[in-house]
Amino acid sequence: MRLGRVVFYSLFCLTLVLGLGIFAGPVRAQETFRLSPEARFQLGMDSGYIWHWGEMLIPAGGRPDSGTKIDVASELGVNQGEATGITFNGIIQNSHLVNFDYLLYSPSGVKRLPRTLRFHNRTYAADTTVETRLDFNWLRFDYGYKLWDMSSWWVAPRVGMHYVRYSATLNGKPEEEEGTTSNNRSLDTIFPVIGLEARYLLPLGAELIAEVEGMHLITTGFLAMLKLEARWELHPDVTLSIAGFNRFVQCQEDNQPLNNEWSFGLFGGTAGVSFAF
Repeated sequence: MRLGRVVFYSLFCLTLVLGLGIFAGPVRAQETFRLSPEARFQLGMDSGYIWHWGEMLIPAGGRPDSGTKIDVASELGVNQGEATGITFNGIIQNSHLVNFDYLLYSPSGVKRLPRTLRFHNRTYAADTTVETRLDFNWLRFDYGYKLWDMSSWWVAPRVGMHYVRYSATLNGKPEEEEGTTSNNRSLDTIFPVIGLEARYLLPLGAELIAEVEGMHLITTGFLAMLKLEARWELHPDVTLSIAGFNRFVQCQEDNQPLNNEWSFGLFGGTAGVSFAF
């Protein structure tokens, strides 16, 4: 069913692109609508698919030896799912760049535990069937400035901030309780980042974009991101995009011994449409 849905969406997008491409030539001469002659903004929505890997240690109140480090892919059976995103970007006075995006990723899975695990404040015995749901809410904001601007390409250093909220919910039967119990824990972290953005302009309104960002904080952990994207301005007010990315976050709250630790890598791709104003 999942494969059929992917094939259907792929054929639908291909038909849409080919159909709109027929009418792209006559409308490209039109001038785009803008709120200000000094700025151009785009608001869009993306949809895609993500594979992830990672582990978490969620002890009970941060007490030593009260938690188990869990590999979510091999032990909980959660390693992929669909994702959606909202994007906003703008260019002001052809030099100042602002970028905002929000990624929502909520994979789930069911698996029989290969060993006894301690998550949050409950213990789950080996061979217990557990349904797991993970929720990633990843908010990113960046500001950049065109430092090198050539005729067909430009490069912009930038600074920004990533806010990551991670939640894990285990629905299973703990050893000390009867019946199925829902056990949830939510964690979040903020990372300031520095990065670089490069764009290469192609004919017919197309462009290639590369983005890299990261930061390492001694007391918290580190975050890194690499994104490659292709955009095509199908209409002065409509842009199609396809992107591939890799994000990694590692966070440790070290105010207590063996407090919350979690590290995840996300690899995937998205396709979307944005509208200029």
